[in-house]
Amino acid sequence: MSEAEDGKPEAVRRRRLLAAGFGAAALLPFAAACGSGDPAPGNEFRSPNVTDQPSARNVKDFGAVGDGSADDTAAFAAAAAVDGDKPLVLYIPAGNYLLRSFPALDDFATVLGDGADVTTVYYDGDDTLIWLQRKQRVRFSRLGFYLTGGRATAMRLSECFRCSLDAVVLRGNHLAENAPRYHEQRGLVLDRNTGGTAVLNSDINNFGFGIVTSCIQNYVTTSKLTNNRVSVLGTGDDHNAGLALTNVEFVSDSDPRTTDRHISIDGAANDWWLTNVWFEGAQTAISVGVPGGGPAQFGMVNCKVAAREVCLDLVYCRQPYLANVQFDPDLNSPPIEVRIDAGGTPEGTAINLISGSHEDVDPRAFPDGWHVIGRGRIHGARFAGTMEVQAGRTETDIIQAQDRDGGIVSAVLPSGAYLSERSEGGIVLRDSAGTYWRLSVDTDGSVKTSSLGKQRPRS
Repeated sequence: MSEAEDGKPEAVRRRRLLAAGFGAAALLPFAAACGSGDPAPGNEFRSPNVTDQPSARNVKDFGAVGDGSADDTAAFAAAAAVDGDKPLVLYIPAGNYLLRSFPALDDFATVLGDGADVTTVYYDGDDTLIWLQRKQRVRFSRLGFYLTGGRATAMRLSECFRCSLDAVVLRGNHLAENAPRYHEQRGLVLDRNTGGTAVLNSDINNFGFGIVTSCIQNYVTTSKLTNNRVSVLGTGDDHNAGLALTNVEFVSDSDPRTTDRHISIDGAANDWWLTNVWFEGAQTAISVGVPGGGPAQFGMVNCKVAAREVCLDLVYCRQPYLANVQFDPDLNSPPIEVRIDAGGTPEGTAINLISGSHEDVDPRAFPDGWHVIGRGRIHGARFAGTMEVQAGRTETDIIQAQDRDGGIVSAVLPSGAYLSERSEGGIVLRDSAGTYWRLSVDTDGSVKTSSLGKQRPRS
């Protein structure tokens, strides 16, 4: 560049962009805006949003065709063969690429496409297309994978740390019409203590199992799982499986052959947390635990659950927590909204559960050890310390005891006096010898006692 050219605004912009790490492709829109004419041959503008690193390797520069017919396996392998100490940035332009295998990726590799619906990798084998082992911070973004092999797995992460899928589509071939042919297809498998995985803005569709995890501390957000036979399977039975899902949508069609469960935790596991999650289109939306084993914690907050048979099936869980959850029918017939095994899930907390089919979620669904706060009622509450109760108005009772039909049995009046509304009720006292006595009153106002024996009365 001459001294005269060096001071031109265009040259200054170029130097600043190059210093910031932008490649030559990113400079072309600026050159066009400055009237510099057409780019030189070989520097044609391909994509304005590929990467901020000038070292991106375009698979088409290594012979990939992307026409949906040619085998592009060798071209991908050549493009991914990076020498030196810079992490791989693999760019896959818009197209349809047939692969027999995906090249190995090192730590910090980035795989980028032009969009999840325009850059598509096809695989018809029965193995795992992408298997990362002991890798960290590998990123996939803006591309799709379509699998047609009956036992294929799209991605498997083993002993990996902080890898991510951003705006990625994983699509299998499972449909109601071809079931059970593709029941063994898997979208994403997380195993061997993989942690920190982030799935965001992504879609996982039409697999036998959308996500299979035996790990904890992995995250799915702003994503959608559609028409999977089981969308998320927490497995391993080693007290380790767990997942956090936020702003996620689970949907399916109305054919029972398509989706059996959206979430299934099939044994001993760790923490599962669902926040702002939507479910519809399954026989059972969520199944938690199996007899003898389930998660240490399971939480749902601000969720909407619709199902054809059972919305939430709590088989075994040590500490479930449900808050602001709405249960709806998926078709016309109301489902079982909450089914709880009292032996496997004897205790839990439920706050503001909403029924879309009934006046309220059936209180008989909750075992005695549950603490349930609903519309105008509390079930299973336990208070420690001094409890203070005040009347709302001077003429209202301070406390009322009611039967299951809402009839008043007894009350504490505003004055503090105890009132028994039923003649067979009265006051029961226990003497020093251990005998219980009932105090009652005759119609003439006389008080009498009747022995109830030494067994504590139940009514």
